Amino acid sequence: MMETASATRIHWLKDVDRHVESLHQLGGKAMGLNQLQRWGLNVPGGFVILNAQLGSYPEELADYYQQLGAGNVAVRSSALGEDGADSSFAGQYESILNVCGLQALQEAIDACIQSLDSQRASAYQQKNNIQGTQMNVVVQNMVDARAAGVMFTVDPVSGRHDRQVIDAVEGLGEALVSGEATPDHYEFDLDGRLIFSELVNDSAILTESQCLEMVLQARQASIKANQPLDLEWAIDQQGQLFWLQARPITTIGSDLNELDTPIKPGDVVTRCNVGEMMPGASCPLTFSTTGRCIEDGMQQMHVSYAGRKSVTDEWTQIAMSHGKLFINLSGSIAAAANVLGVDAKSMGYSLCGSVVEELKEPPKRPWWIRLMGTFKMLRYLQRADTVIENFRKKAAEFELPTSGSSVDIANRLDQSLPFYSEAMAVHLQSSTTSGVASNILQSMISGGQESTPAQQAEAAKLMAGASGVESAVLVEQLDAIVDQIAENDRDAQFFINATPEEAVAWLNASHSTAAADYQAFLQRHGHRGYRELCMREACWADTPQQLIATMQASVAARLGGAKQSSKPTAIDPNTLSRGIRWILAKAHNAIRRREATKSLLVDIANRFKRSYRALGEQLAAEGKLDDADQVFFFTHRELMAFVNGDSDIQLWNSKTKDRRTALAFQNRLEFDEICVGRPAPIDIRLRSHAHDGEIIGRPVSSGVVEAPARVAFSVSEAAALQPGEILVAPITDVGWTPYFSSISGLITDVGSSVSHGAVIAREYGLPAIVNTRIATQRIKTGDRIRLNADTGVVTLL
Repeated sequence: MMETASATRIHWLKDVDRHVESLHQLGGKAMGLNQLQRWGLNVPGGFVILNAQLGSYPEELADYYQQLGAGNVAVRSSALGEDGADSSFAGQYESILNVCGLQALQEAIDACIQSLDSQRASAYQQKNNIQGTQMNVVVQNMVDARAAGVMFTVDPVSGRHDRQVIDAVEGLGEALVSGEATPDHYEFDLDGRLIFSELVNDSAILTESQCLEMVLQARQASIKANQPLDLEWAIDQQGQLFWLQARPITTIGSDLNELDTPIKPGDVVTRCNVGEMMPGASCPLTFSTTGRCIEDGMQQMHVSYAGRKSVTDEWTQIAMSHGKLFINLSGSIAAAANVLGVDAKSMGYSLCGSVVEELKEPPKRPWWIRLMGTFKMLRYLQRADTVIENFRKKAAEFELPTSGSSVDIANRLDQSLPFYSEAMAVHLQSSTTSGVASNILQSMISGGQESTPAQQAEAAKLMAGASGVESAVLVEQLDAIVDQIAENDRDAQFFINATPEEAVAWLNASHSTAAADYQAFLQRHGHRGYRELCMREACWADTPQQLIATMQASVAARLGGAKQSSKPTAIDPNTLSRGIRWILAKAHNAIRRREATKSLLVDIANRFKRSYRALGEQLAAEGKLDDADQVFFFTHRELMAFVNGDSDIQLWNSKTKDRRTALAFQNRLEFDEICVGRPAPIDIRLRSHAHDGEIIGRPVSSGVVEAPARVAFSVSEAAALQPGEILVAPITDVGWTPYFSSISGLITDVGSSVSHGAVIAREYGLPAIVNTRIATQRIKTGDRIRLNADTGVVTLL
């Protein structure tokens, strides 16, 4: 029989789902426990009081308590919204352990209800815009715990969904959650293999079989819940495993490997080259446009001269892993089977600057086929200038809409995407001429042998002599503007002290030569910017603040006496051999061509950026997206289906936000320069010790901050905190919560990823490192420190 949500009722946890219209009426803790039991996991016996009222207890309370054994019980809050997908309410409400006797039980129930209106809970509700919270109370048999702790079905610190994490302490788990005890820490892969562990003492708290049992059961629960879970557990004195709580992980995004492309076990992949072009992780829209266009362009090259039959939807040249783009060298080296002069050594130098020992060449085709392939490649290179000029004419007439209905904008984008692929193919053809010329030059200098560092430096010096290179012109023009601003002390002082927005307004309104040159600079280079082939990154012309900030630093440096780097002395061509003079001229021309087509490619990419951004704004205006930025977290095909009404709006609003959260985690991952098979992120914790002036701890909430430290051993000492300081404390509990809104980071001596401080730091977005053991001893109030919660290192500056 279903009940109204306002009635006070009592039910056994195992079947309470039969008595409510929605499981959400149970509150997060009771709902999680009910689900765990329905999934077949072992949960201590207990009941839940729905809509508990202060001083008023269900008539059946004494009977339920007797049936439970009338012994020690745990009394825990299960308020509506607590332990939910949006807010964790970690530590905001009361939990009372080892309650014995009916009167003590009633008092504990009242304490849970009263905590609903506590100062800390009210502040948390106000911060998260939560109103009208109802308190339910869970009562369960106490577990006589030999060990207890938490289990994450994904890593909440790295965001990796291919990791499962266990933290364990001896005895009750409250010491872990409160931060009073440092746990044994274990990390497992999805196959249950131990990947990393950190023990407090010489012997582990958990046995291998206990860990494996936990990993398997938690994985099964996560699959049934269809979301990552944060689980509390305890093992009793007889070795029996009990699950005490299950809640969604509130600060995690989508799977970091969601959009990974297939990579064969023996494939050699690298971040070289593509990592310079696309530093950091790529949003899904960039992956499906820029990434796909690079793949198509490289396939088209192989169609032109390397024996590939056609361009397909396969991923053979570009790979995506953990949100980052890689070049698949094994796919690229396939050309060596069909072309003379293409080999693993030259490819390694072209893309990675050195020989890639892991890269193996494919079996060679007959010599006459490779000779024919070489002639095709030479023709491909020879036609580059004509291809570029023809494309430049088409590009001059190419336009994309930045207004109109979402359907109209999307249709034009979809129809025009092949033009982006063509722009990429043109640039790759241009880049290939540059790569071939530079390889020949390097080979001539080294006499056909493997180059020494000195010979590589000599080739670089020769290549640096090219004039009229677009990227160099950009720097020269920007330096000239900086010099003009720095010449006038009054203008310079205003410029460096202004906000970027004020500096932009000044340059737009000023009649100075510097302002005029700045406008001319934007006219020529305004389409450029940071991560300029990323669809989400706006160009300088659209968001000049980043460019202005760079200029302000340069002007300040000029005023401080800094000198510009001098250009290298030009090499007298008469001192070079005739052969090197000939190839050097070709190489310089190829560099100019490559940089010109790169600028053209970025210009085309920028037109797509503006149109996609306009599409996002229109979708938000039409009420289909919560914010315009979400447009970048669809793949192109997903976006087209969404605009045309083929997708669930609520589902995709949630999914794109999860992907946006995941991007921040993906950005922090680093990889070896060369990877064989599926790339594995570098685990920096494997280093053996810290350098002088460094303190190592466990990162629990990512980010990097530099600020003065405030060491506080108690809440009363924390009252001296100044805004922006980094709080350094032995531990923090719920009493410290009000200070989290004013600090810039958190460091504690002990703790874990589920300590109160860690949980709240993640929700506030504060960088945090715990378990340093000695931070309060080594750091003094006022010390300037760098807290790097991406690496777990605190540096005393």
